[in-house]
Amino acid sequence: MMKKIVFISFVILFISIASAQQNIFNKEAELQRFVERSGKVTETAPNIYKLTYPTGEVRIFNFNSKDKMYEHLEGVDTTIINVWEIDTTLYAYKFTFWQKVEIVNAYEGIVFVEDLNQNGFLELYGYSEEHYPFVGPVVIFEQDAQGIFRKIYSYDSNSVFVQGIGDVDSDSDKEIHLRTNDTLNGKFYMADSLGALPTTFDFIFYYYPNQIQDEKFGEFDNNKITDCTFVDGSNPSKVIISEFRDSLNNFTTLFELPTEGDVPSGFAINDFDDDGKTELVFGTALQQVYVIEAVDTNQYSVVWQGLAPTYNAYMVAATNDIDGNGKPEFWVGGQDFSEGISKFWGYEADGDNSYYPVAMIELRYLVSLNADYLQSADIDNDGKEELIINLGNYLLILKFNGKPNQHSYEIYYAKIDELSQPGANFRPVTIADLNNDGKKDILLPMDKYLNPNTALFSYLLVQDTITSVSEDDFQTPDKFDLSQNYPNPFNSTSQIKVISKEQSNIQVVIYDILGKEIRTLLDKELPAGEYTIEWDGKDSNGNILNSGIYFIRMKASSFQKTIKSILMK
Repeated sequence: MMKKIVFISFVILFISIASAQQNIFNKEAELQRFVERSGKVTETAPNIYKLTYPTGEVRIFNFNSKDKMYEHLEGVDTTIINVWEIDTTLYAYKFTFWQKVEIVNAYEGIVFVEDLNQNGFLELYGYSEEHYPFVGPVVIFEQDAQGIFRKIYSYDSNSVFVQGIGDVDSDSDKEIHLRTNDTLNGKFYMADSLGALPTTFDFIFYYYPNQIQDEKFGEFDNNKITDCTFVDGSNPSKVIISEFRDSLNNFTTLFELPTEGDVPSGFAINDFDDDGKTELVFGTALQQVYVIEAVDTNQYSVVWQGLAPTYNAYMVAATNDIDGNGKPEFWVGGQDFSEGISKFWGYEADGDNSYYPVAMIELRYLVSLNADYLQSADIDNDGKEELIINLGNYLLILKFNGKPNQHSYEIYYAKIDELSQPGANFRPVTIADLNNDGKKDILLPMDKYLNPNTALFSYLLVQDTITSVSEDDFQTPDKFDLSQNYPNPFNSTSQIKVISKEQSNIQVVIYDILGKEIRTLLDKELPAGEYTIEWDGKDSNGNILNSGIYFIRMKASSFQKTIKSILMK
């Protein structure tokens, strides 16, 4: 586990844009690039475009400029991040590459990570092939005993991508909803026995037509029956809430909200005004925010409507009292293409069914037609969620660093492009504990256009085992050093402390008694500081080593030191 001492943030509060920086987004070039990658573009109104992805997903983007609308936000806590200033090397140590898996999912949806057969090994659900005009089939990858994900199942050739996964019939086993070419609305598959994967056809989803997007399952009205909300992305667009019926072995619509020419996307779901009733929040292309409440069993109503920070307000997430003032938040954001700025507002309740913005985050200059996805997760296990933002080939994780009722945010992690895959595009990430060490990891899907086909894969980035110390306790070390691992001898895990007096490439390598390299624990550029690395007694392939004597060598600049370690089983 590494101890990171110095943390530098590029979050700047209440500043103006550097005059030299310009909005570099070129609408015509980006639309042409989208078409070249097998997408379809239709201008539905002046400067409003419908983009259709190879999977059939549809997204409307509004490129029009709008009037300034910040007058009523005077006094709202604002964090501005100048993305051109971000130095990703300051954050690279937080996550390391673990393995590559040939899987992605929908363009604006995540790869699903589950253990649906309950055997203690995770599965990944998505697809591995994209040969225009065909996408799919949906596949399942499962971990083996060494933690490596391998393909174990492929659904039939009509399957395209995973719409959603949830326990639709309340039997404690989750079902999977697949978009398919042979139906208008997709198929559900179930596990036909305990410990099995959901590979048995169950039913065809009831809803017509087939522009089903942003599907989420839950028990919104607290009647112990599974509900499903989704967006009908066809024309006219609608938000639908439905409920499963055992007698039908299918869902039935309970609530339908047409958005009158606007296009919705979402959802953030929680009891945001603390009245014991669940709210569902979504944003729209034309800068609106809607809050729907489960007012009673099987009864829903729009209880609030307000402004989003910008057009294209498709990025929505919930946080559970991120600032510690006793109120949960919902976040709505989007991209202002005319200004080249992506904007996010955090809302809180100021009464029953009444909400107002309490925080604003701006990313300057960052807009993209590639990926736009917002989610939250407690990455560092401190009890507070971080905001995870996917925009184009930027992955940003923002951490709250303010006080109750005083919002401010800093960069916790930043990744821009993947240098090992030039030309690859990011897709929305999945946050999950991928290697079973109790820490949240990142599954980063990418697509790489190789005319006429596309390579699809995900990088699994796992958290380095980091133990942090307070910056107040930090003093710059005056030497390089490698301390004796502890415990020693050991039989499961042992910790190794390394000290770097300056920014340098640090290598820590394990050798056996014959001098053969067994495993590289560390090989990266790190700032000055003390770092504690954990070795689990395994080799580079994840195999448990035999008892014996092993040597641990550290190299940094001209420094080199070797210590002896004893593994006892």
